[in-house]
Amino acid sequence: MLKLVQLALWVEGQSVHDDEHEQCCPDFSCCKPHLQAPKDERWAFLVAHMTEDYETCDRLTIGFLERAMDGYDARKQQEE
Repeated sequence: MLKLVQLALWVEGQSVHDDEHEQCCPDFSCCKPHLQAPKDERWAFLVAHMTEDYETCDRLTIGFLERAMDGYDARKQQEE
């Protein structure tokens, strides 16, 4: 799957894991649907990707990772 196709689907709310390249959506929502970012953030990521604004892509990716880790930490605390 082309990265741009995956991103376009993701922006529209269809989080599709790219099995061919083993690539999650930027917010990991293809594997963890509860992590899906708001549409405005998905759109901002797509625009940044298309304009090669890597600073914005990195900033958004860090936010997506923080959300994923917050969920992981919360589940881990519940297990203890």
